[in-house]
Amino acid sequence: MDKLKKIDLVYIYILLWPVLDFLEVSFPIFFSISIVLKSIFLLYALFYSVKNSTSKKMFLCLGFYFFIYISYLIKGHFNLYDTLRSTLTIFSLPVLILFFKKYKNDKINKKSMCYLSFITMLLGFISFLFPFPKPLLNTYLLLFGMSLIYVNESNNYLLKGLFFLLFLGLVFLTNQVIFSMVFLLILSYFLVLKIRKNSLKGIFLLGVVLLFVLVYKLDSNRIFQMENNIKINERLHSLEEMHKNFRESSSLEKIFGMENKIQNMGIDVFDILYTLGILGTFVYILFFLSILRNSKLQKSYCFLFFFFFILSCFGNILINIHLIPYLALLFLISKNDQGILKKDVLFVSNMYPSEEFPHYGSFVKNTYEILEQNNLSMDLIVMHKSIGKIKKFFAYVRLFVFSFFKALFNNYDFIYVHFISHTTIGVFLPAICSKKTKFVLNVHGNDLVPDTKTDGNYLHLSKVFLKFADVVVVPSKYFEQVLRTKFKMSKQKIVIYPSGGVDINLFQKMNKKTALKCVGLDNKYKYFGFIARIEKDKGYDVFVKAISEFNKLKKWKNIKFLIVGSGQEEEKLNALIKKYKLEPYIIRKNFFPQKDLVSIYNSLEAFVYPTRMQSESLGLVGLEAMACETLVIGSNKYGPSDYLFDQENGITFHPTNYKDLAKKMAFALEMRANERKKLTKNARKKSEEYSKENTKSILINLFKN
Repeated sequence: MDKLKKIDLVYIYILLWPVLDFLEVSFPIFFSISIVLKSIFLLYALFYSVKNSTSKKMFLCLGFYFFIYISYLIKGHFNLYDTLRSTLTIFSLPVLILFFKKYKNDKINKKSMCYLSFITMLLGFISFLFPFPKPLLNTYLLLFGMSLIYVNESNNYLLKGLFFLLFLGLVFLTNQVIFSMVFLLILSYFLVLKIRKNSLKGIFLLGVVLLFVLVYKLDSNRIFQMENNIKINERLHSLEEMHKNFRESSSLEKIFGMENKIQNMGIDVFDILYTLGILGTFVYILFFLSILRNSKLQKSYCFLFFFFFILSCFGNILINIHLIPYLALLFLISKNDQGILKKDVLFVSNMYPSEEFPHYGSFVKNTYEILEQNNLSMDLIVMHKSIGKIKKFFAYVRLFVFSFFKALFNNYDFIYVHFISHTTIGVFLPAICSKKTKFVLNVHGNDLVPDTKTDGNYLHLSKVFLKFADVVVVPSKYFEQVLRTKFKMSKQKIVIYPSGGVDINLFQKMNKKTALKCVGLDNKYKYFGFIARIEKDKGYDVFVKAISEFNKLKKWKNIKFLIVGSGQEEEKLNALIKKYKLEPYIIRKNFFPQKDLVSIYNSLEAFVYPTRMQSESLGLVGLEAMACETLVIGSNKYGPSDYLFDQENGITFHPTNYKDLAKKMAFALEMRANERKKLTKNARKKSEEYSKENTKSILINLFKN
């Protein structure tokens, strides 16, 4: 097993700790499995520490003590289960501290501990449906303290509030005084740190805590309940009994500890000496003096370590195998703590290319790659095209859940969402609750201008999201006008960026015969082409009717028509072709990857773009064809009207007038070569204005500010 796999296994194991602990204390069947797994991990940690240690003296001392202690256990009451449990209990903390001081893994940091804390607290609430697993209480305390280091630095008020409420809920549900007091002490410590940075907010938060304490104390019933929970007399009596046993114990038990007797009595107060014995206590003191003398624990982590180590004298924590790993983890997390953890951009979209659908959302991918190539740290949460309602439903659930937690737990400078009516749902609350995160929405079409009744049902969501956006990116001036007139958005909030732009290095003129051969078309024909999804208002019907009208002219032979695309209305398209008896003239092909479209554009006499969708925000296919110096006959409305101008760089027509389209196709065949060349050269120049290189600065500047 290589080093990377070992690192990944340790990381996964650490993430599964709270689940393993929860199962162990809740269901007896998992207890033995947990003991074995923890024993294996402890052995790995021991061998790793010995192998990577620069000083062997400490290991020799600990090893000598461990050997003597295990020999004592075997001689006294050998039982595999008891021996394993005692070994884990007594030896875990020093071994794991040595392990995490040397171990390197950047994934295990204060953020991952924040995730662990969140999971553990949720498990705590779930466990109230069953007898509450009290051994996990200590884990809640330590993980809460560790997560506060990260939560305190977070820009997200939703995260801060969520953690505070979760833990406050556990304080009341557990009904344990020590739990409540520790919670308040830890919280107060971090609030004091906050006061130094921002006095007003810190004082306000500290005031909330003090108010909580005051209300807590004034409740006489609560005071009575607290007194019952403390059970001072019972604890003192237990301590007295244990001390009596200690005085009456054998010399070996005094030296090595009374582990077996403590297990039987269930003592949980001042049990360090009784558990480890005089020798063990002496070894532990020397060990911690040596470790902490050379420790580089940062201030907050040092506070947590000493706080919980001292607390162990009062709450059965030191011998609690559920807490030991987390206490040791403080050394690794402090080592990995480089201040505020943040990323530049969370990029979220419900459309992105896949192997099955390589053309779907290719413009979104182009946008992502531009940002990634300009040294922005990115997190990508996307959804690929799914066939079937059930698959699509679960794909959206995954998108919402993953984007929500990413936005909640990370300090992003920007949250950038594509196709706002659906995709924004997951990130909306974290985005608006973050004081330093800019909320950027990129509209594309029917998320702003609905094409169907279903689209219209989601329009109210878009309106809400737009109100909270810091910046709205639109693909064209046409859509800018829609935003300003229908949604009353100020011009200062709007940025026009053409959806990733056109890759003019990819889309350029090539030899027509070569292009025809690449596409698999016969070079004895001339072709008019249509490339789009086969959906309502994309214009496939107008194109088919125009072909029928064109054929009535009977002026030209060897003319064929290419339709590239697939979609929900393919059956209607097939019926229309059959109705006009155009099967011999029309060639059908499915979508090609974007790089292969170059050959299709270059094989055409003209590219026909008859869209009449009001949600057609730009139409990159038209610009791609223009970049290939292919004549474009396109719609004079909506997105294409931004860049396509009649007799200047193309030919335009009204998108519902199929007879006019037929005439324009005939006109294209009758054009002189110099006239055609003038239009296609101008088309190339216009496409260069929309090129990826010429427009990427718009996008980059947006995310650099």
